[in-house]
Amino acid sequence: MNFRDFILKQTPADLEKYAKDAGTTVGYIKSHLLYGYKEPRKNLRKALAEASNGEVSEIEIHQHFGLFPVQSLNNQNGNKPAIQ
Repeated sequence: MNFRDFILKQTPADLEKYAKDAGTTVGYIKSHLLYGYKEPRKNLRKALAEASNGEVSEIEIHQHFGLFPVQSLNNQNGNKPAIQ
């Protein structure tokens, strides 16, 4: 699931629990992470993925911040990439 969609679908209580489980605050998520203003450090990216209980993967968090391509491209020889 898209990180932004995941955050927006949370109730205030669920978002508070998610932020606490990830080791951050709701304010930080809403003001810096929701719109991709700040790229979180590796530990926080991992914690955000783990705290979502499988709803958002670490790759999807990377994609939200532009750290991982959204679409995989074919290799130069035309084969599909090994990692998708």
